[in-house]
Amino acid sequence: MRKAGDLIAQMLRSSSALDRKVVGEGEYGVVYESDTPGYVVKEAKTFNEDLTREANFQSIAADMGIAPRVAAVESSPFEYDIFEMQDARPNFELHRTNRQFPSGRDAVRVNQQLGALALKGIDLDDRHTGNVMYNKMTGRPLQLDFGKSRKVTGEDQVAALTNATAEGFEAAGLGDVAQIYSATVYDLLAGGDVADAMDVAKQGFSRLQKIK
Repeated sequence: MRKAGDLIAQMLRSSSALDRKVVGEGEYGVVYESDTPGYVVKEAKTFNEDLTREANFQSIAADMGIAPRVAAVESSPFEYDIFEMQDARPNFELHRTNRQFPSGRDAVRVNQQLGALALKGIDLDDRHTGNVMYNKMTGRPLQLDFGKSRKVTGEDQVAALTNATAEGFEAAGLGDVAQIYSATVYDLLAGGDVADAMDVAKQGFSRLQKIK
């Protein structure tokens, strides 16, 4: 029944494709312009994709000013999950069209935001260039696509913060600092000193935040 429902929904999606303007598509969902000006809609590709969880993570990031604000979420056992969000295109742009990781100053800024999310208990993966837009005036990153994000606590949260910080140091040309920092944190984790590891991870992230 689930497979049959997927096939029917795919047929309906195909028949209505001409009625909407697709602005982006990924592994799990497709984004198209909303009937409401200034907004876009993300729709799951299969019934198995729970966009409610993704929208919740994106809402936390939006409150931090680093993701488009979510306007509405619709979930149904008979239709694909969707959520509506602000259209970032008027003020933000992609810096590349391929699927490479951000580099240089972009990578420093992206990892500063990923570290801030880690402190909120969110590990945001899949940060290729298609999932990050940048303010046309300031270059500030805006995070898109929270489909692979996950809630992290304890050692996983320390690791998420450490990895983002170390990658930020690397992007800033501080490879030696990144190596020493990571080794120190992971040595503490290996010894079971999670609280001390988090303290060192936060100290390093504080230094990363000061890099412009």
